[in-house]
Amino acid sequence: MILDWLKSLDIQDLDIKLITTAFTHPSYKGIFPNVEDYERLEFLGDAVLELISAEELVRNYNLSEGSMTEKRKQIVNNEYLSQVFDRLKIQPLILTAMNYTPSVKDKANFIESFFGAVYLDKGYDKCKALWELFQRKVGISKEKTVVVPLTAEEEQNKEAMLQFYKEFGLTAKNAKSMLQELCQKQNIPIPEYTLIERVGPDHNPVFRVKVTTVLFNQPPMEKYSEIGEGKSKKIAELKAAEILCKKVFLNYIPSE
Repeated sequence: MILDWLKSLDIQDLDIKLITTAFTHPSYKGIFPNVEDYERLEFLGDAVLELISAEELVRNYNLSEGSMTEKRKQIVNNEYLSQVFDRLKIQPLILTAMNYTPSVKDKANFIESFFGAVYLDKGYDKCKALWELFQRKVGISKEKTVVVPLTAEEEQNKEAMLQFYKEFGLTAKNAKSMLQELCQKQNIPIPEYTLIERVGPDHNPVFRVKVTTVLFNQPPMEKYSEIGEGKSKKIAELKAAEILCKKVFLNYIPSE
């Protein structure tokens, strides 16, 4: 069953024994005492995901250590990892000795143990690639997103950006048009949209599109990118633009 699950995600060449251990609940040792459960791998996977998220923040954000700590709570937390568990249908793979309904924390533990297993088998780069894959496939549920207040540093960045936008006399419109207008006013290339994945049946496809742009003509000329998804390429582009607008505090007219 685990092998079929991996194939459904187009994941190949992983050590099935390690992945099975990652999905083995401690209660299963009551039946098979010599079986190893997920707890040691969960310990390792927790550290791996923290490193992945820390690297993502250092590369993509110019924030202080304290601000990055708060941001990391938004990127990797039990609530989000439990969504990954549910959306990727991991429950049937769990080995347990009882009629077991995992809690949010338990679901997060299984995801962390999975990454611990992948790290032991294939190393850090493979973990990074799989984390990006999971993010694309799962997204973030609007109903369950954890809202963390802006730090003092982020509030300052927000005020600076809003003041910067005022200079251009931008007119509120949809997010994609807002980003394009902002770039045109600065005489820099307009955002690029790249289709990175199309999944699902023909009658109900899901498109995932990545938007990439420099966005500001002032040093350090930071490049921004975000991923959106939708039932068409056009909708996915708009969603990606909306996520980016929120990231840089650029007001827009929502598509919904």
